[in-house]
Amino acid sequence: LSEIPVKLATIPPFLILVAPRHTRSQRSYRYIIPDRQIILDNDIVQLVCVKCEKTNHDQDQPHDFYLCNTCYSKESQSLSIAMTDAKVLCYCRTCITKLHKDRAYEIANHTTRKIDMNKHKLNLFAVLCVETSHYVAFVKCKQQNQQHEWLFFDSMSDRIHNEKNIPLVNHIPDFDRWIDDAEQDKYFFQGLDRIRSQTRPSSQKFDENAMRQLRLFRDGIVFFYENSSVNYL
Repeated sequence: LSEIPVKLATIPPFLILVAPRHTRSQRSYRYIIPDRQIILDNDIVQLVCVKCEKTNHDQDQPHDFYLCNTCYSKESQSLSIAMTDAKVLCYCRTCITKLHKDRAYEIANHTTRKIDMNKHKLNLFAVLCVETSHYVAFVKCKQQNQQHEWLFFDSMSDRIHNEKNIPLVNHIPDFDRWIDDAEQDKYFFQGLDRIRSQTRPSSQKFDENAMRQLRLFRDGIVFFYENSSVNYL
């Protein structure tokens, strides 16, 4: 995400990233390694002071921004900045200091906290993969012991009398290892290229793991992330 020249205007409970394509069938990248975690730091999220409209990306502006709902509720009618759901309603250090100095008599009733960007991490929980029209998905599911496991869902694993599709759900215990190998092994994708280039009769299927790795890294098109530190219920 840090490679994309776009800043987030809010700290989202969910984030959906769509892989770029030149055309409907032509991908911009041969393979994509999904980030398992995205840290929402000051390089990714743009905070804007609702008072002076300075941002955390201004070179002369400290990166410290604060939330104070009491100050905002008192000032919201007089603020000219356009408000949408996609904004973090915050103040820069200079403005919050001045506001609290002017309201020293009531400051004890204010709940002010610094925005700690390091606490917000987006975790990958699903990948939707499409080759042409046949889609599969990798989905992370929580277990009772707070651990998680990755499952593979194939919407058209088989057919009955060439009429009804039979879906399939399987455990993928090696999902994290696949990501590690793709990130660390410089020959990993050369191996997938060899698999793709092999001409095989239709009766001879790919190795199951190799095919699923191809679906993940080659056909991954939509990546779903959740912010576990945000209560969205």
